[in-house]
Amino acid sequence: MTPTGLVLTSVALGILIGSAAAIAIIGARSAGRRRAAAMRPELPPIATTLLDEIETFAVILDASLTPVYANPTARYERFISGEELSDPDFLRRARRVMMTGVPDTREPDPAVPGDAIRVHIVRIQARFLVVLAEDLGEEQRLNSMRRDFIANFSHELKTPIAAIGLLAEAVQEAAEEPETVRRFAKTLVKESRRLGELSRGIIQLSEAQSSLRPEDRQSVSLPDLVRREVEAHRVYASQNGVELVVTGDNGLDAVIEGRESSLGAAVSNLLSNAIRHSPTGGRVGVGMEVKQTKFVVTITDQGEGIAPEHIGRIFERFYRVDGARTRGDGGTGLGLSIARHSMRAHGGDIDVWSQPGIGSSFSLTFPRHDTVEKTRSKKRMKKVREFLSSTPAASPAPGEAAPTSRASASSASTESKGAQ
Repeated sequence: MTPTGLVLTSVALGILIGSAAAIAIIGARSAGRRRAAAMRPELPPIATTLLDEIETFAVILDASLTPVYANPTARYERFISGEELSDPDFLRRARRVMMTGVPDTREPDPAVPGDAIRVHIVRIQARFLVVLAEDLGEEQRLNSMRRDFIANFSHELKTPIAAIGLLAEAVQEAAEEPETVRRFAKTLVKESRRLGELSRGIIQLSEAQSSLRPEDRQSVSLPDLVRREVEAHRVYASQNGVELVVTGDNGLDAVIEGRESSLGAAVSNLLSNAIRHSPTGGRVGVGMEVKQTKFVVTITDQGEGIAPEHIGRIFERFYRVDGARTRGDGGTGLGLSIARHSMRAHGGDIDVWSQPGIGSSFSLTFPRHDTVEKTRSKKRMKKVREFLSSTPAASPAPGEAAPTSRASASSASTESKGAQ
């Protein structure tokens, strides 16, 4: 055989061998895919479609308890990790569900702090498990707050009611002793006022926590509102020997859209607290100022101040720095909580600075509605002017000057009609 024939024969054999190897590899891969499909069938499309649309954490496990699918919540908000999916207790529950088909639900253990995950396991198509998980942390927090509120309110309500009952009986028994009756009656009036303050505080707190509906919104002049509240508290301040001093209220103009009663309650509660905690002969300052798009009211007292460890809790409902003393002077423990809820419902906030032995300063920050509207109006007028200046005018008639804008063209047309 010639050298050329040998080369061609070698090339042909190489091609045949390569083709056979490629066919073998493709066949092996196809067989592997068929075996994998037999061991792990396709996920049910309806299941993945539904799980993609829910906000609950959801994963699908195959027969070997290996994750084969995770919905968007599980991919981006993984409050359950791979370690929890491989936990022995979870695997035991999952295997039982896979064998029996009976769904399993694990509730959070209330005795374990931080345990807030509810896990539900269900089998689908006899080959897959769907694991659904919910973070109940926020729900647990709200339930805890509700329980605390009911317990605190019941405790606060029980004291004046019991006192009123006992005093009424004492007055009845001392009917023949005028001095004793007058003394008991004075205390009875005090306790009834305390009960009224508590009821009023609960109503104000409920209003402050409710969302603002369109019909609740009205234009409120903030400087006028603050002045009214200051004047309403002058008698109370005088009775306590405290001077009320107002600064920065000349010529201020700030308007907010909101519920006037809630805004007034926020200012009123801070004024009452400042007067109550100021010593006889002390001074309570009320400052008002406008800072760009915000209106700030600062109420400062010369009281005993607040220790740093209490600052973070003074806005909690029924929280008192000195419970025995504040109960005796009429405090309900709701004023600061009402003020904060009212401010945040209107897009504002409340800040506090305090130093023991020097006094406290509370600042209310309101967003000014009038400034926002003026800014929007200026932007709209600017866009209109830009539009008019960029709009090409019509070609002028012979002997006439071309109008510089659509507005001037309209004016020229009007004058022409008037001339005719």
